[in-house]
Amino acid sequence: MSEDVDPFPLCRQCQAKCCRYFCFQIDKPGSFKEFENLRWFLLHEGISAHIDEGNWFIAIDNKCRRLSDDGRCADYANRPVICRQYHTDGCDATSGDYQYDELFTSAEQIAAYARKKLGAGKYDRQWAEACEQAEAKASAEDAAARKPKKKDVGKGKAKGKR
Repeated sequence: MSEDVDPFPLCRQCQAKCCRYFCFQIDKPGSFKEFENLRWFLLHEGISAHIDEGNWFIAIDNKCRRLSDDGRCADYANRPVICRQYHTDGCDATSGDYQYDELFTSAEQIAAYARKKLGAGKYDRQWAEACEQAEAKASAEDAAARKPKKKDVGKGKAKGKR
């Protein structure tokens, strides 16, 4: 294909949003621990989670290395198969923004959702227990690291003696 041909003129209209993030489906969180892990993810920059048609997803904002400043692929001839299969039907430029059942962009949002889904009392109890257990474990590990190690006594032969 010629360099001057723009195979996807719509891509420049939205600055190729589909090339600026990737997303994958995750299991629906159902326990405090699963929500807490998701909360940890959301504390990182460029991470969001959403529910779409009942399915859960993690999205990671991370631009493709081959995306040029003008919103075109800088290595179009060598693009991956997933890019070759992509069509602009239903993309942001042709159908507007993505619509989600729920969108979570912060740790606070997922914590509030988890508290609602698990029940406030249950969530608060599990939060307190998890914090206590984590601090107790950290204290025990710190104490173990400070404890002097016993020397290996009586192992091996003394040097110079038979």
